[in-house]
Amino acid sequence: MTTEYKVIGGVVLLTLVIIIGGTWLASKSGAENRERLDTPLLGEKMPDMGGEHVAPGKVHSAYNSNPPTSGPHWAGVAGPGIKDKPTPDELVLHSMEHGAAVLWYREDLGPDEINKIKEAFNTVSGKKIMLARKDLDVPVALTSWGYLLKLDTIDEVAIKEFIETNNDRAPEKAPI
Repeated sequence: MTTEYKVIGGVVLLTLVIIIGGTWLASKSGAENRERLDTPLLGEKMPDMGGEHVAPGKVHSAYNSNPPTSGPHWAGVAGPGIKDKPTPDELVLHSMEHGAAVLWYREDLGPDEINKIKEAFNTVSGKKIMLARKDLDVPVALTSWGYLLKLDTIDEVAIKEFIETNNDRAPEKAPI
């Protein structure tokens, strides 16, 4: 067998390995995503207030939950990640409409508690936002479009499970 045939055979074999491997990885990823999408959303299903876009500063109806899970919001989004400055509900809601799972924590929690929450937040992937809330009646609340889960304690397992399950399952597929 000549060197030329060995090279051609090697290229054909490598191509087959890449095609078969890529197909296997894509089917595995698709199966995992289908399984996630088949899992019921977590939290209390809240009445849908719609997704009307309003201008910043325009008075709109009060939200039906604290923190809100749907309702009037601005055209912009909050952006992903941990927020260290107050972020208007209207921006966070638009991010939720785009699929964000939001982890809210009561702003008067101590540094150790906040670090515990951050650790849970940082160990899970997906469309997610974390921020403090002034008038939260529990230490931690999690929201996604139309769903609310309030936690009386900092439960890292529940935080991770909510974000993994509820993120990117909203009316619009767009950046958060």
